[in-house]
Amino acid sequence: MKFLQLSILLLLMLFQFTGKSQEKVTTEKDTTALSRKIDEVTVSAFRSPYNLFNTPAPINVLSTLQLEMGNSITTVEALNQAPGLLMQTGTMNTNRLTIRGIGSRTPYGTNKIKAYFGEIPLTTGDGETVLEDLENTAIKRVEIVKGPSSSLFGAGLAGVILFHPKTAAQNFAQNQTIIGSFGTIKNILSAGVVSDKLDIFALGAILKSEGYRENNKTNRSNILINSTFTFSPNTNIQVLLKGTKMSANIPSSLDLPTFQQTPEKAASNWAAIQGYEEYTNGQFGVSMNFLPDNNHKISAAVFGSFRDADELRPFNRLKESSNYLGSRAYGQKTIIGESSKFILSTGIEFFREKYNWSTISNSAGAGLQSDNTEQRQYENLFFQVESNFNEKIFISAGVNGNLTQFHYTDKFIENGDQSGNQNYKPTISPRLGANVVVSRNFSVFGNVSHGFSTPTFEETLLPAGEINSEIKPETGWNAEIGVRSQLYGRVQFSASYYRIYIKNLLVARRTGEDAYVGVNAGKSLHPGFETEIKWNVTNPSNFPSLTISGNATIANYHFSDFTDLNVDYSGNNLPGTTKNTFFALANFNPTKNINLNLWYRFAGKMPVNDANSAYSDASGITNFETRFYGKLNKLKFELKAGIQNIFDIHYASMLAVNAPAIGNNLPRYYYPGNPRNYFVSVLIGLE
Repeated sequence: MKFLQLSILLLLMLFQFTGKSQEKVTTEKDTTALSRKIDEVTVSAFRSPYNLFNTPAPINVLSTLQLEMGNSITTVEALNQAPGLLMQTGTMNTNRLTIRGIGSRTPYGTNKIKAYFGEIPLTTGDGETVLEDLENTAIKRVEIVKGPSSSLFGAGLAGVILFHPKTAAQNFAQNQTIIGSFGTIKNILSAGVVSDKLDIFALGAILKSEGYRENNKTNRSNILINSTFTFSPNTNIQVLLKGTKMSANIPSSLDLPTFQQTPEKAASNWAAIQGYEEYTNGQFGVSMNFLPDNNHKISAAVFGSFRDADELRPFNRLKESSNYLGSRAYGQKTIIGESSKFILSTGIEFFREKYNWSTISNSAGAGLQSDNTEQRQYENLFFQVESNFNEKIFISAGVNGNLTQFHYTDKFIENGDQSGNQNYKPTISPRLGANVVVSRNFSVFGNVSHGFSTPTFEETLLPAGEINSEIKPETGWNAEIGVRSQLYGRVQFSASYYRIYIKNLLVARRTGEDAYVGVNAGKSLHPGFETEIKWNVTNPSNFPSLTISGNATIANYHFSDFTDLNVDYSGNNLPGTTKNTFFALANFNPTKNINLNLWYRFAGKMPVNDANSAYSDASGITNFETRFYGKLNKLKFELKAGIQNIFDIHYASMLAVNAPAIGNNLPRYYYPGNPRNYFVSVLIGLE
């Protein structure tokens, strides 16, 4: 209640406060006057639209064209185009995304990252994020805020990813069919309707694939509806509906000899039981935006989700169901002076989730092994000030307050009632960023911010199942400085150096194939250097045109102080991270209707465990695609074909870090990547 009272008080203060000259201003100055030759990419992660050139924070934007590169089956290839990000994929339903090395020790999923699809959170109450359900063709653009630099969306330790859903700009209907190797076929039907007050974008997609490996079949169906109704020039309401039905077999990871000699095989225990995962997931978000005048904005959103899942595993069967309901509301006020501008924002986010899970023995007649319920809830209270002076100095400051609670009920009490609560102390995370436009083509930015990550449910339990009241959230500070520039109107360049200091390092210590114990084991340090470049070799508005772009990350993510079970790992590299990654893309348009893309992604060797006793090999994957598109009256058509992993490189596409050795078996660290494969895409539409 204190969070709610404080939020209401801040909102009232914000709208009662008036600027001296605000009423005289009805139009906004051109905030990109000093950077017109820079690609005018606008970012909205801070709810105050910036040109990327002026943004006082480490942020990357992925466009529609970047999202559509390759076969568009998953978001993996697109997210790997941003420096500092490493998206590993074991199968279509097993992925792990890390930002600047944070979250690398999570065995089979993604955590410590906040993600939103429109106003819908993709992150559960204990920090897990599922990205494999997303359809690339349903996303307009992606904004990636790296490190704990976004106070408005919660101070996620690794960062925030905002997926902006597509909207309809005109009436259209189109169908795209993608056929690829390993029995893969995907069909996407989308349509848009636009009227004076209502626009609707709708999409349905069906994916089927046999997969490269044994026990690797996948069937996935997605549906999306995104609509906006405009009541008046100052008021609109947006409704977003999203649903997924997934059924996928699980080949699991492999030991080193099997990975090297027969990577197409599934792990023997998973193949024997024909392990699988099935789930149905539905999400909704309703948001309203009200602009009473040029200097005020009020936004409110309600969102919710349900999920039912069933997973057959060699050791037991897992049944899950969850649902959440939440809301976000914020107010914004703009104060404009003769040479300055201030934007004040404040608001609150509520989140309530109920998670039920049980395990059932695979042995005939054995039955129930566990039955549990957990109530997860948090409140985020945020306040932010954005300012600029003479369109040259941009300052962003914010603070996020978080209160998180878990309530656990053990409904299987044959081995004792382990029920309990986990209430964390309020966490206050400040942020300060600045950007100085030194000249028309050169700017400098700096950022200092604090973030945290709460333990997952598994990390809150002790070996006997009782609540571990001593475990603490993982917290960290990020410091960064960087530059952005443009040379001769054709070369765009950016570079930054950062250091992230993490303490109370959360360690999910593996005690079995599906057993973990969470401890706060020490500290880690994440220093790194990132750089990006884009060179328009020829004028992109003329043909033929050639653009070359790329990015690189050089890092040394390591334990600075880490002792676990009396073994000192201090100085060792974090498992599942690499010291260098590199991405390069050549985009060539010989004519207006033909486009060719050639891209290369390199990742260095990675340790597979905390001890750094073994490493995966470095690998570089090369892909190519060509696209022909055109329009005849209202008929739109596109034909695309491509080759992925041209040189048939054998590599590990994901690591099961710290995998245990069960019995006399070797640990299974490696998920093999797909060998050389092909795809063809045909799109036909009416506009």
